[in-house]
Amino acid sequence: MVPPKFLFITPLTPSSMMNEVRYKLHQAYLNALDSQLYSNWEVLLVGEEEKTEGKKTYLKCSGITKGDKIQLAYTYINSLPDKPEYLIRLDDDDIISPMILEKVRDIKFDCYADKYHSFYDLNSGLISQQKRDWLPNTVIHKMEHALQIYGEENKPLFTLDHSKYWHEYYRKKKVKWARKSHPVYLRILSETSITANRPGSNESSENYKKYLSGFGRWKKKELKDFSLLQLPQL
Repeated sequence: MVPPKFLFITPLTPSSMMNEVRYKLHQAYLNALDSQLYSNWEVLLVGEEEKTEGKKTYLKCSGITKGDKIQLAYTYINSLPDKPEYLIRLDDDDIISPMILEKVRDIKFDCYADKYHSFYDLNSGLISQQKRDWLPNTVIHKMEHALQIYGEENKPLFTLDHSKYWHEYYRKKKVKWARKSHPVYLRILSETSITANRPGSNESSENYKKYLSGFGRWKKKELKDFSLLQLPQL
């Protein structure tokens, strides 16, 4: 049996918005990909340059929005004669579990996702996990579903708003839920999650604290699947 292939789609942060914090997060994102225990994967990184480096294919996009970049990724995937079995959207400031592909490679599903969304605060190094009623941005789609034209916008499913359409689409399909202790990925939160630049005023810091309060209880917690990684911290 041929092992399944996984394709990550990542719209890159524009260079004009990069700063020390965003660069650190991007390096952590890349490190998590390179640390995958399972080897049959590739990633499309859509941004400002075109090149190939091993498993990484960089696509140049004339548009600047995340939607523009995801649409270009769709065009690229649609042109492939042999498409991977699975597709995963992943932002370049979030961290995929190094063990997740190895865990799911032999499982049959239409969508594999976190029911408990996992968040990591860059400032404190604390983690929060919160059960939510919608699928997160990063799930593992079976490719046939990811490319399915759907919704009032008549666009491929993986390009649509995850909190609005994905839950609706997968309602009667085979969704496998990750265990709370073994999440698919960590969504990284930092002051750059709200503003493009690291704030310097007390007012901005207070706003960030209020922002964090909406993500549940924060605590020191070890997630063993991420023990291979050095999680970033300010």
